[in-house]
Amino acid sequence: MKLIYDHRDALIGFGAEQLKQSLERQGVYFIEQFTGQGTVVPPLNGIVIHKVATPRGQAPVYEDQAYRIYRSGGRIHIEGSDSRGVMYGCLEWSERLGRGAALAEGEEICGKPALGIRGIKYNLPYVPFDDGDPFVQNAETCMDIEYWKAYIDMLALNRYNCLSLWSEHPYHLMVVSPKFRAANPLSDVEIDRNIRFFRELFRYAASRGIDIYLFTWNIRLTPEVAKGLGLPENVGDYGNMFDDLIHRVGLPLNRFRGQSEVIRDYIREMVLQILLTYPELKGLGTSASEWMDGSGYEREQWIIDTYVEAIKQSGRDIPFIHRTNMQNAGKEIKEMVQPQFDPKRFYISWKYSNAHCYSHPQPQFEKLWDAWSGIDLDSTQILYTVRNDDVFAHRWGDPDYVRAYVKGMLKPYVKGFYWGADGYVWGRDFQHADYGHKTWKYDFERHLFQFQLWGRLSYDPETGEDTWTHLLTSHYGPKHAPAFLEGLRQASRIIPAVNRLFWIDYDFQWHAESCLSQVSGFKTVLDFVDAAPMPGVGVMGLPEYARAEAEGRLEEAERSYEEMPADILRILTEASAATEQAAGRLESELGELMGGHAECTLLDLKSYAAMGRYYVCKFSAALELNRYKLTGDEKRKEQAVAHLEEACGHWDRLGYIWSLHNKPYFMARVKQTFGYPLYAEDVRRDVELARRA
Repeated sequence: MKLIYDHRDALIGFGAEQLKQSLERQGVYFIEQFTGQGTVVPPLNGIVIHKVATPRGQAPVYEDQAYRIYRSGGRIHIEGSDSRGVMYGCLEWSERLGRGAALAEGEEICGKPALGIRGIKYNLPYVPFDDGDPFVQNAETCMDIEYWKAYIDMLALNRYNCLSLWSEHPYHLMVVSPKFRAANPLSDVEIDRNIRFFRELFRYAASRGIDIYLFTWNIRLTPEVAKGLGLPENVGDYGNMFDDLIHRVGLPLNRFRGQSEVIRDYIREMVLQILLTYPELKGLGTSASEWMDGSGYEREQWIIDTYVEAIKQSGRDIPFIHRTNMQNAGKEIKEMVQPQFDPKRFYISWKYSNAHCYSHPQPQFEKLWDAWSGIDLDSTQILYTVRNDDVFAHRWGDPDYVRAYVKGMLKPYVKGFYWGADGYVWGRDFQHADYGHKTWKYDFERHLFQFQLWGRLSYDPETGEDTWTHLLTSHYGPKHAPAFLEGLRQASRIIPAVNRLFWIDYDFQWHAESCLSQVSGFKTVLDFVDAAPMPGVGVMGLPEYARAEAEGRLEEAERSYEEMPADILRILTEASAATEQAAGRLESELGELMGGHAECTLLDLKSYAAMGRYYVCKFSAALELNRYKLTGDEKRKEQAVAHLEEACGHWDRLGYIWSLHNKPYFMARVKQTFGYPLYAEDVRRDVELARRA
């Protein structure tokens, strides 16, 4: 058979390469023929990959990023109006070939994206937002082009088209300007090497249909840069960002930074050099919040004088993303920055679930916080920031949850999203012990299913079970993939249920996977006694439930809520049991196939089962202590103590299973060391706290 395609188009070439690999695995002999090299005679039997030209003055035949696959006689045709769409068609047919699918005469497969921008939020370890092992351990990895090639290939295969790179101050690593040469502490050789690296990274991303956006935290400097600008080094020393003496608005040093002409000129020049040095860079993003002072109008004027002015000086017509962090979109942004751009080139970014995307698939913070007051959503484009700062150690994978989440984002004014973490980097896998069943190098390989779900379901929310089992086959084999899928689906219900009943907005305040917080360390049972539920989604909290019960109005209250504490406890109990059952079946069936991802995932499932049961006990104890506070019934306290004594056993099992294949590490945002055995005494202390309640 013949495989006909345009080898000069890098995106189509990547799609064709996946097709070739599928054909080779099927034992199908093929001959390649390239378009643009003489007359192409349609083969009697083969695959014809074709980008449909759009006549001048007419609309494209296919929508942006869309494809159509159909059969005509012995030929399979893969078409689209743009290179991305054709590439996605190639990827789709390649996977279907791997599943043994066929296409009858007259039958067709069509695909188009549900969300136009499907991206990743990637916090770089260069002047990162916070300090911790995820950044320290990946500083070298993130300057390795082979890592990025593997990562970008993975993104393209899973239908992503956006990679947003975040750094508080990337400029000295990426560009140099004679005007501010003293502000760059690197040598000419180092600067040249870095520029070549980032150019190669951006070009490779473009060859896979991945748009690169660079996000910064506006006015952030480093001590070395401040010194090079002739300023005291402490002008660039931000220390601990949560130190009230130095953080954010209302402070003399922050006001000085905003009013300094040399800093304003430096940032404008650096943004300009970024745009001139990297033509493949798709766009920029920033905010007018952290590290700034002054009124909203003063801060937006600073953004205009630096970022917006640099874009104009560059002569480039690029998208600009304005985050709404710590401010309202309907006032200064709308009045000052938005009019500077073509409406199709301007986006406002909103934290859709705050830091916890694994909570409820339809968060309501836009309504709760009146996000778009004063904004004309008919003329404004919104991008969601989707933060997974919940699960870093264990694999996560619930297609039903992600599907519901994506469908909740499908609003006329929402043009896309990017998901990722503030406090974690899926680079080199530094958590897992480097022995035994570890057969991978990178963390995204360990957590591949999570990436596959978000990318593919945001392109096609109706992607079905056969796709997931096929994708999991590479790790678990065709026989066991369905069972692993079911185990992961059940296990992945646990963290969202915990977050709905115990909610705190941001990642440094609460990390459910570890039960830790930067603010207070290990979250005790007394914290759970006073726990607030996730707002806006109809979850009744523990204190309110106990009061309604004591006042005899529980039946009435139940009609006002979507979920009661009993519902959350039931979910946790059922999910833990189902996860354990799946792990038990798989352990008995795997036999000689035990090892690699299968063995590692099996341990993750066992950990989840223990984690879910731990939280069942902790929530139950907190509910009993609420009842005790209201009634003074000592039996309630005794029952709470019993629950917490049982919780100790579940935590010990969780710690034992985790320690079989993982190592402790210092968390970036939570500022605690992750490792369940390290907090066994805190878990036992909960028993005493309940006794003394």
